Amino acid sequence: MSRRGIIGLAGNGTLAILSAGVAHSGSRPARDVRRGRFRAIVIGSGFGGSVAALRLGQAGVDTLVLERGREWPVAPDRHLFGSAHAITDTMFWRRSITRWPAMLPVPVRPNLGVMEVSQEAGLDIACAAAVGGGSVVYTGVTLAPPRRYFESLYPAALRYDAFHQRWFPKARAMLGATRMPGDIYRSAPFTHSRLWDRQLHRAGFRTFALESTFDWATIRAELAGTAPLSATVGNSDFGCGNGAKKSLTRSYLPAALATGHVQLRPLHEVISLRRGRRGGYLVGVRRLDSGGTVLETLELSCDMLFMAAGTLNTNRLLVAARERGDLPDLPDAIGTGFGDNGDQLNLRSQPLAFHGGSQGSPSASAAFLHRGFGLPLLVENWVLPTYTAVPAVVTLGMTVDHDHRGSFRYNRATGRVHLADWTPDKSAAAAHAVHAYSARVAANNLGTLPLTVNNPYPFTAHPVGGCVIGQCTDLHGRVRGHRGLYVVDGSLLPGNVGGANPSLTITALAEHALAAIVTTGS
Repeated sequence: MSRRGIIGLAGNGTLAILSAGVAHSGSRPARDVRRGRFRAIVIGSGFGGSVAALRLGQAGVDTLVLERGREWPVAPDRHLFGSAHAITDTMFWRRSITRWPAMLPVPVRPNLGVMEVSQEAGLDIACAAAVGGGSVVYTGVTLAPPRRYFESLYPAALRYDAFHQRWFPKARAMLGATRMPGDIYRSAPFTHSRLWDRQLHRAGFRTFALESTFDWATIRAELAGTAPLSATVGNSDFGCGNGAKKSLTRSYLPAALATGHVQLRPLHEVISLRRGRRGGYLVGVRRLDSGGTVLETLELSCDMLFMAAGTLNTNRLLVAARERGDLPDLPDAIGTGFGDNGDQLNLRSQPLAFHGGSQGSPSASAAFLHRGFGLPLLVENWVLPTYTAVPAVVTLGMTVDHDHRGSFRYNRATGRVHLADWTPDKSAAAAHAVHAYSARVAANNLGTLPLTVNNPYPFTAHPVGGCVIGQCTDLHGRVRGHRGLYVVDGSLLPGNVGGANPSLTITALAEHALAAIVTTGS
């Protein structure tokens, strides 16, 4: 089957079905997942894992991608995902009570939903659980950190010019990021976006248009009434079943399968890592059914192991492997340097200004506020589905923070890894910065109530760090002292993106890493 044909079929949600058959077209026959030793195993199918899968496949490396979550096909004629207005048991990963900003806590049947929310001490951490990882549930913003913050946070040998000229553009092109077209920005569901821009302009702030991976053709179909409403009514935090997002299932992943060297296995949850007796790595896996029942437990082997399970789960796996003695000589720094990217949500009331009645979810605009609020601050026009009918606008803020970090530790009594030392003061500076920003905007816009509301409990949708590049790994994600072990996801970032959402930086770092790995063969 041709690469074009594979990518076309991916639009109908057939990646997992095609995976085994596509592997037959490679230079070697497909291997039985339960018995085969793979040259490479990639844990996770999010931004870093998808890059690894594609570039390894293009290099002819026999690769298996393991994903704990389900594959969610595009369904233009029906709703696959729940929302704040229609809660379902497919929203959350193994939760019995919903937990999400501005969402009422209600009982749900524990299931393999698309979003894990881990209630750590002092911080809720959100991460995806689906084929395509965070690209299924994120808000599509594709933004690079400014030079000044990149250079102050990342190792000096990671030259910003190289990322600006090569790696960011390469990642942006593969992800298909573009700015919101003018006709969509001027449409009724984005009245709140135009209001947000006007409010910031009156406060003396300059906004700019964001690049996004939303599919504007599908957004137009929603506006025309020919597609189910999802993105235009703010329902995207738990996925857009109508294809309104250009997720990784439409870019990197089908291209990886089209190489003929990559297999994808959803509903395969990795539970352990250890050294093989003859070298390489052994990966313990639970194969699940769609309801979460364990069908069998496997142990797979590989020469090259790529950790791309997302910041939370990569740290869980590596810290547990070190402390249990399965990989005892992992660097002591693994599990340290975690940060919440300064994430803060803020709702600002505007009862005298028409906000559109409902609010579309693609973020149209942002502003960099480099000084005046304690920490450098990026603010983005955002939406909380619970409040789409409320006369208010929502901001997602992210601070540039060099100081506030946490660490993951293993609890021998429970056998689990937790965020051990995150305290309220580590979120306080970011919360203060966003409150002060919103108060200044309110003071410069008549009719805006002085009340601004931040999220009632510390929360991050952008967990980063724990396996920091240049400390736990070299500049290409190779874990120090462990030949064949790599980290290529958000845990590489130094606890803070540097004034941006993490998706583009994760993708660019993975592209940079894989270029060196496939060139040298190690």
